[in-house]
Amino acid sequence: MRHEQQRSADDPLTGLLDRVRGSLSDLDDGEPASYIPELGRVDPALFGLSLCALDGQVYGSGDTTAPFTVQSVSKPFVFALALADRGLEHVLGRVGAEPSGEAFNSIRLEPVTGRPPNPMVNAGAIVTSSLVAGDTADARFTRILDGLGAFAGRPLTVDEAVYTSECATGDRNRALAYLMHNAGSLTGDVEEQLGVYFRQCSVLVTCDDLAVMHATLAGGGVNPVTGERVVAPRHAQHVLAVMATCGMYDASGQWMLQVGMPAKSGVSGAIGVALPGQFGIGVFSPPLEEKGNSVRGIAACHLLSDQFGLHLMRATVPQRRPLPPRSLHPSPLRSLRHRPRDQRAALDAHPDRIRVHVLQGDLDFATAEQTLRAARELAPAVGWFALDLTRVGRIEPVAADLLRALGEDLRARSVRMVLADPDERQAMARTTDEFPDLGRALETCEDDLLTDLGLDPDAPVPLADCDLFGRADASLRHALSEAFDTLRLAAGQTVDQPAERLRERIVLWYVESGRLAVCADAVPADAVVVRRAWSAGPGAALTPADFPPRFTRQVLAERDTVCRTLTAEGLARLRKSVPEAVAVLERAPLEGAETVDRADGV
Repeated sequence: MRHEQQRSADDPLTGLLDRVRGSLSDLDDGEPASYIPELGRVDPALFGLSLCALDGQVYGSGDTTAPFTVQSVSKPFVFALALADRGLEHVLGRVGAEPSGEAFNSIRLEPVTGRPPNPMVNAGAIVTSSLVAGDTADARFTRILDGLGAFAGRPLTVDEAVYTSECATGDRNRALAYLMHNAGSLTGDVEEQLGVYFRQCSVLVTCDDLAVMHATLAGGGVNPVTGERVVAPRHAQHVLAVMATCGMYDASGQWMLQVGMPAKSGVSGAIGVALPGQFGIGVFSPPLEEKGNSVRGIAACHLLSDQFGLHLMRATVPQRRPLPPRSLHPSPLRSLRHRPRDQRAALDAHPDRIRVHVLQGDLDFATAEQTLRAARELAPAVGWFALDLTRVGRIEPVAADLLRALGEDLRARSVRMVLADPDERQAMARTTDEFPDLGRALETCEDDLLTDLGLDPDAPVPLADCDLFGRADASLRHALSEAFDTLRLAAGQTVDQPAERLRERIVLWYVESGRLAVCADAVPADAVVVRRAWSAGPGAALTPADFPPRFTRQVLAERDTVCRTLTAEGLARLRKSVPEAVAVLERAPLEGAETVDRADGV
């Protein structure tokens, strides 16, 4: 079953396709093909643009479900069927694989072998359709029709009026066929072979069909909608190679120079494009230029290639580090910010408000498209969408464009999108919501959520009012507060004692105001961003367990900060003078793994 097509105007990818098509709506050059009378009767205003990702999702803009005859866009797929039925060596014995540099209906054949130059011109296509398996003409066409349907992912039919028109006006193709029959490259009954070819060109398809068919080639022969393997990967590879060099007839060289994607055009106004490993595109607009290619179809493909950086020969920056295969893993995560009990409880009560997606490997169209679709499927409760690019290598231009469009789309839906990117590539230009790591990105989302819930995550929390003291009365709270020292740090200032010494000397930290961070590296004087193990805001209490030796080099104040610290000596004095106060601390609900009495060695 075909996946539901994305038609929403506010879908980012559909919006991009709409903008491409809209920018060409006033382009009225060219005329529909008139040498086949039925094609000349098609509405020239029709214009559709479809894209199929390799997971089977189809996006479209305009007249994407309007039926039209496939014409020469059938040639790559029938070539693939001939390869599957006869093998490459046998097929190449009857038809070449070299660009002709001539029009689609060229009469030129190889002087010695009589072979047509390639399967994309009419002469070569007549030969390849004759090579498809089948003992009779009807059997061969049945194989072709079923094969085209397998590529499209649905049963296809023939436009009998166009077929009749093809037969009535196909004298040049007859001349080609009889010439090849005389040369020995075409065997069998010529009129029967021509009947199969004319009927093949008269099969009805839509833009959506073409996108799926070319996505099948781009995916190595597996239909992304049905999951069916239609042809072997090597056959899909051979077809794409010939499309790249011969698919646009005598404009093939210029096409690869400027657009850089394997493609095939047809005189009905269709163009199919396959970007290997990425997607398939179908375009339909009947007015043609002088070489028989759709005017608006060519322009649309130029825009897509230029704007999204899709050219196959585009130079890429070598990866700086080995990366695992790309993946998309949505999962509920929390930041490493230490928070007071009321904030933790509020976040725990709303786990569905923040969504995190982690990407790995190179970020290309396929991964970006999956991210867009995942974002479109967010639950209504989600208010923050965090995208982690920490393990991403190269970001393709098309992926960056799609992420920018996604950010704008989410913003319109009142969802804040934040990025974690340690390489600071500014993939989301025009936004301030980029952070050097996922921890900082999540902290920002959590702070926003707490604010929405009526809690101020930055409001000072005096020690006397903290969670640590539980239900202790005023006198015990006063005694406990007096036992703590006060440490004031300016923003950017680090604690001047080594972390090891701090773990030994201080058994309890409490942040009254500001923000404290434990840094995994020593902090240079001019550091703008430092690698953190965790952070703590007002109301957070910390024990030595929160300063693991492996991840703790320095303690940094990220803002002007007031800390209260309980040293081992202070705790010993308090135990002697007010033992019931120590009992309060021993029962305190701390986030750290160690309790106060264990940290004191008692």
